[in-house]
Amino acid sequence: MRDPSEIRESCAKKISQVELSDHFRAILGCLLEQDWTRPRLVQMVLSPYGHLLGRANGQATEQLYLGSEDDLTRNIHGLAAVAELDGDEVGYLAGALAAIKRKRKGVGTCQSIQLLKGR
Repeated sequence: MRDPSEIRESCAKKISQVELSDHFRAILGCLLEQDWTRPRLVQMVLSPYGHLLGRANGQATEQLYLGSEDDLTRNIHGLAAVAELDGDEVGYLAGALAAIKRKRKGVGTCQSIQLLKGR
């Protein structure tokens, strides 16, 4: 059984080899704790209506509309085939999104998803 940090790093390595839009790369970078874009997306929250909002480094609040949860889920599964992600890696991304979903009314910081870090 792989450690969650190993899964995250393996997933990030595979995804970094795929050509993506800056928008999608920023979202994935947030989920995988990677510094892939400028400004860096450091936080995502999910609205009660299923819309993802993000906060870039240096912003005080979630001002960026990132898209719908359904679109992100669909895009992650499409990326999985292209990047040749294994089940653990797809599960890690799905789990990271689920952690944000659970914190829908609170703050879902990408860097502090304790559940995925095994703490």
